[in-house]
Amino acid sequence: MRVGFTRTAILSLFALAITISVPSPGQHAHAAVLSGTTMPDSVRIDQHLLRLNGVALYSRLGIPILVAGLWLDHRETDAEKILRSDTPRRYVTHFLRHVGAKRICDAWNKGLQANTPSASASVREQFHTLCSWTRDFRSGDEITVTYIPGRSSMVDMGGVRQGILPGKEFADAYFACAIGPKPGPGEKFKKHLLGL
Repeated sequence: MRVGFTRTAILSLFALAITISVPSPGQHAHAAVLSGTTMPDSVRIDQHLLRLNGVALYSRLGIPILVAGLWLDHRETDAEKILRSDTPRRYVTHFLRHVGAKRICDAWNKGLQANTPSASASVREQFHTLCSWTRDFRSGDEITVTYIPGRSSMVDMGGVRQGILPGKEFADAYFACAIGPKPGPGEKFKKHLLGL
């Protein structure tokens, strides 16, 4: 039996598809898609369910460089509250083109200096360790840092666990590079991660 669709029905289905794939402000869909990169609406880490708080695109001279996503255990638009709270969080950097290790480490070190100038020697050493794990990244590669209270920050690069960096102080300094008072990728980037 042949099933036909009227023009109105097809347009209605198309509108529904748009509604499902593009979340309206303040709402979550099943995933967010930005610059061809899909970020899941939620991720489960052990017993923790983290929800996508925001997605941001970083471009330089009009060239898209990376897409980042921030997941929290509850939606939050206040960066200070996120950094103050001792709750699970995840930050994913998805590269859209080749980015060298030196450039990444320079950005982290500038972010540390700008947002956590009084960082302890141990946190600075942890950033040094993070850089030692870093390599040149290609389009499609990802860096994932997941902070779990009591378990520290788990660092994955290209889907491979590189190591664990202990302490909330490191996690706060790392996340502050993107959502601190002087975010390296810019204020617009920060606002999008905060869902603003």
